[in-house]
Amino acid sequence: MTDTKNIKCVYDPLQELMEYYADKKTEKRDTSNDVNLPIEEKLKNRIIDGDKIGIDNELAAALKQYSALEIINDILLDGMKTVGVLFGSGQMQLPFVLQSAECMKTAVAYLEPFMDKVEGDNSKGIVILATVKGDVHDIGKNLVDIILTNNGYKVINLGIKCSIETMLAAYEEHKADAIGMSGLLVKSTAIMKENLELMNQRGLEIPVILGGAALTKRFVEGDLRALYKGDVYYANDAFDGLKFMASIVEHKRKGVRPELPIYIDPRGRTQLPPDMLLEKEKTDIGASMDTSINLIKKQEEDADFKKEIAYDKEKKAFIRKSNVSTDAPVPAPPFLGSKMVTDIRLDKIYNYINEVALFRGSWNVYKGKSSEEEYKKLIDEQIIPVFNELKLQCKRENLLTPKVIYGYFPCQSYDDELIVYKPKGISEEELHSEWKNYDFTKLTPDDVEEWQHFNFPRQNKDRHLCISDFFKPKSSGQLDVAAFQIVTVGEKATEHAQKLYGANRYQDYLYFHGFAVETTEALAEYWHKIIRMELGIAEKDSPDIKKLFSQGYQGSRYSFGYPACPNLEDNKQMFELLRPERLGVELTEEFQMVPEQTTNAIVVHHPEAKYFFVR
Repeated sequence: MTDTKNIKCVYDPLQELMEYYADKKTEKRDTSNDVNLPIEEKLKNRIIDGDKIGIDNELAAALKQYSALEIINDILLDGMKTVGVLFGSGQMQLPFVLQSAECMKTAVAYLEPFMDKVEGDNSKGIVILATVKGDVHDIGKNLVDIILTNNGYKVINLGIKCSIETMLAAYEEHKADAIGMSGLLVKSTAIMKENLELMNQRGLEIPVILGGAALTKRFVEGDLRALYKGDVYYANDAFDGLKFMASIVEHKRKGVRPELPIYIDPRGRTQLPPDMLLEKEKTDIGASMDTSINLIKKQEEDADFKKEIAYDKEKKAFIRKSNVSTDAPVPAPPFLGSKMVTDIRLDKIYNYINEVALFRGSWNVYKGKSSEEEYKKLIDEQIIPVFNELKLQCKRENLLTPKVIYGYFPCQSYDDELIVYKPKGISEEELHSEWKNYDFTKLTPDDVEEWQHFNFPRQNKDRHLCISDFFKPKSSGQLDVAAFQIVTVGEKATEHAQKLYGANRYQDYLYFHGFAVETTEALAEYWHKIIRMELGIAEKDSPDIKKLFSQGYQGSRYSFGYPACPNLEDNKQMFELLRPERLGVELTEEFQMVPEQTTNAIVVHHPEAKYFFVR
């Protein structure tokens, strides 16, 4: 049994940074009159304010009137419900929601020894949570865990890279009410679809809640809801998950199934105009071919960018290329092969942190219903101090260890393929280091042989772009150069984040995890700058670092698993080029990199290269 005498909340230094209460704009709620409030209101306000210091006194007083279970279900959870309403209406920021969750966790820990063990499982419901197979990202899933757990649900958190078999086994073992699947990458959405198809094959109709950055409402409620025989829900945030769990449990209790509508695309369907069709028999193969060509040419006439259209008889497919210039000058790299860099100062990287991405994207601190002045005050007085303290802490405790491996390689394109070459006769030892005996300016196609191949997808509309378009074609007889980089801040970042999560320090977990993510992105941005400098194209860089975040420079960098090159399998070729195992970076069976805070990119020098989506 827990020693209740030692359950005492002491001074929390972060509390000084968290006195903002969004429901009352930028001023802390006046608590001077709380002493006169009923004990129920005092405790509820404690939860809403996220004020856990001294809550044990009020809990002790409440135990004189109520059972521990009544306090949790009727008072504390009512406070968490209010927190959810405030968050949903934009009046409370995520860091402060987690502060409330910490307070809830502290209160429950105090009350647990007073609960009658014969009451058994008193949760509202049970959910299995997991990041899907091949995905190592868990921040979103863990936030859902925090919100559900502190709103009365029992969560079985299976962690990352979880197979559907493991989820189903846990569902049966714990007699759960639903399964929640999470994933960050585009590939994860395909895994979720495969999981639902497998459940269909087995005749399972388990309620499933899906969440993740790459998911859309249209995909889940349209495509997947039509596919899956059970009920599937799209959770945009943790409180959506809370809402859906309440509905799932309620309908299960009543023995009825909820009516979930199929998503209707508000954009509707585009009809093919009559003048696009040629008047020939539908069975005529030539007519079908002519109609297709006519359609493409019509689209070409109306397009902002012209495309080359041809029919490849060998591939039996239309080849549509963008109009990307093929005569862009090729810069000379300072070396060929790869290098490791491990002596990088954090202060250098901190200059490249995108504060907007950190505060809004990772920490979820939005303006909401606040005025510009109120939001600025929140950032200046509450968020910037946390940001600055994290920078100092990571240096002081060596929590982030930035390392880079990068290199320059001769290459050419062939249709949608990028061919990376190596010098003929190069030794295996030199191949995975700097090629000191080779000068790019003197290298010819006759001096090299094919080494690695990257097959990139092409847009089926817009400019019909493909990453390979930005490199010299094989037919030019000229070699081009591609840069590749892998950056990491190390395994200790992951370990520290998990330590905070395991200690129920939810707010610190959110702050540190987000900071580690954005520091990794800053390292990638910083090293991309180094590459541009080494290639001699940095003179076009914007002098304003903030504009670099929106590609205020020549060229682009593309990371595998994201819109322009979504195939994670290409990580295998990159690992062959750079061998980042030397930095402690490994590739999983599902082609994901670990440690979690690791990114990679192919760096393109072409002036027309910018971000684009392959649809």
